[in-house]
Amino acid sequence: MSQRLLKYFFALLLICLLVWWVDFRSLWEALSQLTLFLAGYLLLISVLLIYVSALKWKLFVESYGKEASLGYLFHLYLVGYFVNLLVPSYIGGDVVRSWYIGKRIGQHEAAASTILERYTGLVAMIFLALVFLGVVSGVPVEVQIVTVLLAVGVVGLTVAALSPSVMGVVTRLPLIGTLEGHLKKIQEALILAKERRGLLIKTMLLSFLFHSVTVVNTFVAAYAVGWYDAPFWDLFVVLPLILLIGVIPLAPSGLGLQEGAFYFFLQLIGATPAQALGVGILLRAKSYVLALWGGAVWFFIRERKEPPAASVISLK
Repeated sequence: MSQRLLKYFFALLLICLLVWWVDFRSLWEALSQLTLFLAGYLLLISVLLIYVSALKWKLFVESYGKEASLGYLFHLYLVGYFVNLLVPSYIGGDVVRSWYIGKRIGQHEAAASTILERYTGLVAMIFLALVFLGVVSGVPVEVQIVTVLLAVGVVGLTVAALSPSVMGVVTRLPLIGTLEGHLKKIQEALILAKERRGLLIKTMLLSFLFHSVTVVNTFVAAYAVGWYDAPFWDLFVVLPLILLIGVIPLAPSGLGLQEGAFYFFLQLIGATPAQALGVGILLRAKSYVLALWGGAVWFFIRERKEPPAASVISLK
C-alpha cells in the first residue's frame, strides 16, 4: 500500500510541477476554450477507437474457434480503463479484460489474443511513424533517431520471438531472463499470427485505422485548447513516443508521465507550453470519463453470469 501511495504522490508531484512551469493562468485560458461540441466530439472519437480495438480483439479470439460478442469485448475495454485508474500502468487493464474473456475461451488463448491485439497496434504505430518521417520536416533530428531506434527494437523483438533458438539466447541474458514467461507468450502469439496471414492482414489494417484515429483524437484536442494550426502529419511521429512514455509503470496510468511527454514533444512541433500541457490534461480527463463508465460496466458484469461461448469456425 505504501508503494502505491508513493506512486500517486509521484504522479501528483509531476502534475503540480508541470502546471507551475506552464503558469496556471495560461493553462486555464487554453482549457477554457473547450466547447461542449468538441467535448462530445472527443468522446465519440473514443467510442470509435474502442470499437476498432474490440473488433480486432474479436478476430483474434475467434481464431481460437471461440466466439465473443463485440459488445461484450467493447465493455471489457471500458473495464480496462477503470482498472488502469488503480494500478501503476496500462498493463493492469489488459490483464483484467484478458482474464474475463479467458473464462470463456481459456486463459492461455485469452492472453495470446490480448498480446496480439496490443502488439499489432504497436507495430502499426511505429510503422506509420517511420512512413511520416519521410514526409514531415518539423520533427527534430533527435526525435527521428529515437523513432528509428524504436523501430529497430520492435523488429528485433519480433525476429527473436519468431525464432525459438534466438529466444533461447535472449532469455538467458541478465534481467531479460526474468521476463521469460512473458516473452514466451509473445512468441506463441506471433507464431499464431505468422501462420494465419489473412488474420494478420485484417488486424494490421484495423491497427493502422486505430492509430490514424488516435492522431485525429490528439489533433481535435489540440484544436480544443486553441492550437488551431497543429501539424497533423507531425503527430504521427511524436505521438508514439508520448504513448510509450505513458506506459512506463512509475505512476497510475502513467499520470504525470504522459502529460509531461505531451508537454515536451508537442512544443517541439509548435505548441505553446500551455497548449501542449492542455492537450495532455484534456485527454487525461476524457480517459477518466471513460473509466467511470467502465466502473459501472464492471459492476454489472460481475453481477450477472455470462452465457457460455459458442464455437465458431477458426479463421485460416
